[in-house]
Amino acid sequence: MKRQIILCAGLAALVFAGVAQAAGKGRSGGILPGATAKDPLNIDAGKLDYFDQDQKLVYSGSVIVTNGPSTLKAARLTIFLEGKGAAPEGGASNDRVKHIEADGPVTMVSKDQVGTGDHGTYDKADNKVYLTGNVTLTQGDNIVKGDRLVYDVTSGVATVQGGGGQQGGGRVRSTFTPKNQ
Repeated sequence: MKRQIILCAGLAALVFAGVAQAAGKGRSGGILPGATAKDPLNIDAGKLDYFDQDQKLVYSGSVIVTNGPSTLKAARLTIFLEGKGAAPEGGASNDRVKHIEADGPVTMVSKDQVGTGDHGTYDKADNKVYLTGNVTLTQGDNIVKGDRLVYDVTSGVATVQGGGGQQGGGRVRSTFTPKNQ
C-alpha cells in the first residue's frame, strides 16, 4: 500500500511538471484563467486514485486547485493523460495531460472575478477552460448568468453563452451596478 501511495505521488509530480512545461511552450498562461506559464499548479484533495490502465488520476473530497493567482474548487477532479511514458532524464516530464474534468459544484476564482457552474473542463487541444450548467460570472456587484462560459487561455477572452433549456429562454442575463461617485 505504501508503495502505491509513493507511486501515485511521484506520478502526480511528473504530470504537473509536464503541465508547467507545456504552459511554457507556446502557451501564454497556465491552466486556470489569470495564471502564467511560470505559476506552479497545486492540488489539495481528500483522496487520489490513479488508474494505470486508463491513464487517469481522480482527485476527490473537496478538491482545491491553485495555479498562480487563480483557484478552482470542485467535488471531484479527473485528469486524463496521453499514453504511457517515463520522464526523461533530469526529472522533467513531457506534456501528458490531455484533458481535465471538474465535477461540481465548481467554483473558479481569478483575481476579482468568480465563476461558478455545475461542471468544468480544460482541453489541451484548444487550450480552453469551459464552465457549464447554471453558470454565474461575478465581478464586484456585476453579474452575468448563462449556461456556458468559455475562457481561451491563450488570448484571455471569456465568452458567456445562453442555453436552450435554461429558464429565461436560453439567453445570457447581465446586471451591471454603477459605482457611487
